[in-house]
Amino acid sequence: MEFMEKVNTFAKAAADKTNEVIGDTRLRAQILNDEKSIKELYNRIGAYYYKKFAAGEAVDAEVLEYCTAVSVHLANIEEKKSALNAGRGSSGNFFQKDPFEQE
Repeated sequence: MEFMEKVNTFAKAAADKTNEVIGDTRLRAQILNDEKSIKELYNRIGAYYYKKFAAGEAVDAEVLEYCTAVSVHLANIEEKKSALNAGRGSSGNFFQKDPFEQE
């Protein structure tokens, strides 16, 4: 009888620990989803300010530095795309999408 009590105690402890791990995993998944949403919102905020910058509108000095850096990177990307597409003709251009276009 004592053996069965030990088995029951062990099984209860294992079930409790399993439920705890499941709860923790669920919370971690929710945290990751919230962090992903925040990153997406940050990207949208950045795209908004970059579009203002690209349209010639005034932006804060702090934002101006980042927008200028984005413009440099975009120019570098276009230059590299041109190098990749050299000799392929127009059918080889796989990069037609605007990176700031909202889906």
